[in-house]
Amino acid sequence: MISRLARTAALPLALLLLTACDGGGGGEKDAQPKAGPTRHPVFDQPLDRQVFLALRETQKAGSASFTQTVSFGSVKGTAVQTLSGRLDFAKGAGEAGVKWQVPEKYSAEVRKTLLGTTPGRAPGTASTGFLVDRQRIHYRAASSGYWLRYDAADTLAAGDGTDPIGHLRGSESPVGGTLLEGMGGADAKARQDGPAEGRTYRAEMPFSTGWAMFPADLRKELAAEMGTNARQAGFPLTVSVDRKGRITHGRADLSRLLRKSGALADVTSLTMDLTLTGFGASKPAAAPTGNVRKAADAVLPMRDVKSGGCVDSGRRAAHVVVDVPCSGPYDARVFAQIPLRPGTTQAETQERADIACAVARDMAGPAWLPKSPEIWAWWTPAHVSGPGGKNLVTCYLTTKRGDS
Repeated sequence: MISRLARTAALPLALLLLTACDGGGGGEKDAQPKAGPTRHPVFDQPLDRQVFLALRETQKAGSASFTQTVSFGSVKGTAVQTLSGRLDFAKGAGEAGVKWQVPEKYSAEVRKTLLGTTPGRAPGTASTGFLVDRQRIHYRAASSGYWLRYDAADTLAAGDGTDPIGHLRGSESPVGGTLLEGMGGADAKARQDGPAEGRTYRAEMPFSTGWAMFPADLRKELAAEMGTNARQAGFPLTVSVDRKGRITHGRADLSRLLRKSGALADVTSLTMDLTLTGFGASKPAAAPTGNVRKAADAVLPMRDVKSGGCVDSGRRAAHVVVDVPCSGPYDARVFAQIPLRPGTTQAETQERADIACAVARDMAGPAWLPKSPEIWAWWTPAHVSGPGGKNLVTCYLTTKRGDS
């Protein structure tokens, strides 16, 4: 009995010691708050920031495939530019191809505005491809058998106004001209549940971002009244995201960029649709395959082509060409460079240039010049030619692609 009582008495004593060790149930362990549910990086944030945050989640995915269509609608049909490729947000690299479909009913002037212009004043190429990274841009027209490599210094030196190439690189995306450029500044106005636990937003995109999506020469035909009160409201934007908050689709109505005059006066609607897929699994090509030429050595303005020199076009600007051997296919060949003062009007200057080239053809044409060629004259003012430059007319003839 004595031993049993001793064990029984020892039990309360042990419990008291344990209670003292853990602070009587009110210790530090019990004082810690319970972990709450994890906040969603997009859906649990302020509504007006959710499109912006969805863009950041898209970029955090590392990579994606994309397809974008830009549609210019009119009573004569709809011209569609399709831009598609792959993006590597982490490395700042992208790969893309561009294809245009323009209705036959569209005038030559509209086609040239959309596609660019060749040295023969015809609409430019309807298909191009390019690779972009943080240091360089590789560009290839479908009609060319080579790539052009623009290093960082070449891109800065060329600029959009002279050689329209800088717009191919974006700020929110490695590839420029996509709707992602406008989503960074978009304000979400309303949200509704979408399929598969995603969301769909009605938002507004700043008017100024519309300029970032088009090359400089095309901008000249858009938004003539930019800066007026009527033009300050943003563009309506619809954005869909998946359950992780990544953008899967966007659509913007940019019709307010259109003018009622100019080459695109007949165009009544302008929309942009972007689709993103393959998050984390899409990688662009690291480098082009085939012949690569350095743009700094090969690309030049028409005024700098020597007499007898042959050139390729494939650029948006008619006066920016690529030096190529005359033994192979080429788009134009220069037969004279003539100093020429301007006329009192642009039309008079062009007439003087045409006459000067016609005289050069008839009086001093080289032996290789056909007897009755269709010739062209490109006049360049002295100030464009740089320090010590001259007012100059470049005389050249064009060929069908593949001729030499």
